[in-house]
Amino acid sequence: MEQTPKTERERMTEEERIEEARNFLCGYQLCVDMLNLRGFERKRAARFDDPCTCDDLLSGNEATWRARMFAVSALVGEMRNGREKLMIYYHYIRGESIEHTASLLDVSRRTGYRIHMRGLRSFSFLYERMLRHQKI
Repeated sequence: MEQTPKTERERMTEEERIEEARNFLCGYQLCVDMLNLRGFERKRAARFDDPCTCDDLLSGNEATWRARMFAVSALVGEMRNGREKLMIYYHYIRGESIEHTASLLDVSRRTGYRIHMRGLRSFSFLYERMLRHQKI
């Protein structure tokens, strides 16, 4: 029997999958920052006598940033475990520290970090599933 070669994604370790999911989540705050910066540049440009559009200053576009934010929010919303979901939501979407989120959840700092890692692991499975469905 001939074995089919594994794709690069199938050869990824769990740590690599979690790191890829973490990078996807971190993109949410980057998109928020870029949207805020775009708004600031527009307000700043409006104060000049010769207003410029300032679109050349920022690479990327708002639609891409908003789509990424929507995808992250939707995946976090699909998480089943309430504590893990809240930890991921408050840390990556609201930008709170893990320590502050742990206090909101009324758990110790150490338990907060454990919940965070379990949440990342759960999120990475949802992220993998999303990537598989996009390729079809």
